[in-house]
Amino acid sequence: MIKIKNVFYRVSNMKETSEFYQEVLGLPLQFVDRDQWAQFKVNGVTFALGGREEVPHDLEAGAVVTFEVENLNEARKQLEQHDVQVSDVRDMGGHGSTCYFLDPSKNIVQLYQK
Repeated sequence: MIKIKNVFYRVSNMKETSEFYQEVLGLPLQFVDRDQWAQFKVNGVTFALGGREEVPHDLEAGAVVTFEVENLNEARKQLEQHDVQVSDVRDMGGHGSTCYFLDPSKNIVQLYQK
């Protein structure tokens, strides 16, 4: 693992939730990508809001931790060698690629490669 890339919540109403974090909590908005992603920087750490595509519909999610890795395919292989079921890779174009898996307590963990 290189670092924790971000921590995010999946949200059902991006506009309302993004406005809450900006206006009520005073977090500085870094950027918005439609109804899919709103990203804030808090003392150098990324906190984000993710739309419906960020977490599969059949999974409930609280916070999701995203770990940045140097080689996503190699990281997936290593997890699979430990009998961890890993999702297919989702290519986000210029934003990078991601995949996810569940830890033993059913928390969603996402891997990211630039």
